[in-house]
Amino acid sequence: MFFKTRAEADAERLRQQTLLERHSRDAIGLSQREMSDFVTARETLAKYGKNISEAVAFFVDHQERVRRCNTTVAELAKEVIEAKRRDGHSPRHISDLRLRLGKFCRDFGDEPIAGITVDKLDGWLRTLPYSPQSRVNYRACIGVLFSYAKKRRMIDHNPVENIDKPKLPNNPPEIFTVNELTALLNAASNVAPAAVPMIAIGAFAGLRDAEIKRLNWSEVDLVRGHIEVTAAEAKSARRRIVPIQPNVAAWLRPYASMKGHVVPLGARRKLERVRKEAGLTRWPINGLRHSFASYRLTAINDAPRVAAELGHTSPQMLFSTYRELVLPEEAERYWKIAPVAESANVVAFSSV
Repeated sequence: MFFKTRAEADAERLRQQTLLERHSRDAIGLSQREMSDFVTARETLAKYGKNISEAVAFFVDHQERVRRCNTTVAELAKEVIEAKRRDGHSPRHISDLRLRLGKFCRDFGDEPIAGITVDKLDGWLRTLPYSPQSRVNYRACIGVLFSYAKKRRMIDHNPVENIDKPKLPNNPPEIFTVNELTALLNAASNVAPAAVPMIAIGAFAGLRDAEIKRLNWSEVDLVRGHIEVTAAEAKSARRRIVPIQPNVAAWLRPYASMKGHVVPLGARRKLERVRKEAGLTRWPINGLRHSFASYRLTAINDAPRVAAELGHTSPQMLFSTYRELVLPEEAERYWKIAPVAESANVVAFSSV
């Protein structure tokens, strides 16, 4: 043991001396049987290079783990969700945990967490009537549950680590063509003007659908040229500033005096009407965000910068999920998409 001062060392010496004297007095009161048991235990432990104190510590730790193992899946799920909330995770992440762990609890809620085996968990995940990607998401959420249990020594091993991830199809992300997005925005201008901002922000600023739904007009600063995605709105629970490009500024300028939420009431109905008006037979999943990532990367050729604008900490996600290869001339056309009256004022990005 080491101490900063001599006074601290002397105090600890006195404490240890007092403790030994008290234990010596207690030892005098031990029966012959107890003394014999003590000597036998000491000799047995010595064969393994251990002493009485180490054996007691091991036993107490074991008993604590046995006690904790009685924690049910439902009890632990509730504790995990509350811990994540206190740690400041985003509302979306908490909601996703609550949804997926809730389904897991409906089948295993009354069972002790230590009783969930690899085979049992693997069988449950394989029988989920969902897509491979959805089952991957369930596996991740349940992994959070068992990782929490392992850290608190309720279990020795996380069973999720021994379960293979569902194989995902390596399909490229779907994006809007320049003609499709132009038709979409023009149709919105004609039949549902209130939907124009949400489409333009998704396509030219790359915000997630959930971030756009929570976005307020007070966070769209046309004067300084940026959109603020607050920590409460972001999936990662980290605030970020997204620059407003010239063409999205042109689309948003007529709405500069708007208040409240950017997404209007009845947004889904409006978007369906816009899609039909534009003559589009498809709406790619996350198509606006995918389009932003693909055309933006081709335009500026700066993966770390695009990743930061998307809200990622590294470009890896950009290359693996959000990027589709597009031609430089298509990227140039994409960043010139603007209202007819303002198209002459929009400057395209250089691809070099």
